[in-house]
Amino acid sequence: MNTSVVVCIKDRVGAAPSCAQGGGVELANLLERELAPLEVPVKRLLCFGRCNEGPNVRIAPGGAFFTRMDRERVGEVVEAVRAVLAGETPGASSS
Repeated sequence: MNTSVVVCIKDRVGAAPSCAQGGGVELANLLERELAPLEVPVKRLLCFGRCNEGPNVRIAPGGAFFTRMDRERVGEVVEAVRAVLAGETPGASSS
């Protein structure tokens, strides 16, 4: 299994909420730095279809889905990735 982390970076026009407006690009960059020692790639996606809950992050394939992500919660994603790499299956996290 090739684990990766997928971060939405969609920027919607106008007043509609988007992951980019919530810091999706910055989260992707931070996760790349934090996950580099684990050799887990971070992929950027243009939409999970859950803009009102963003920024959104998912551990792929089929792992935990994180909503309303911010810099303070990056450690949750890193720990969930470590669990996946260790063969554990952490539950989805949302707040």
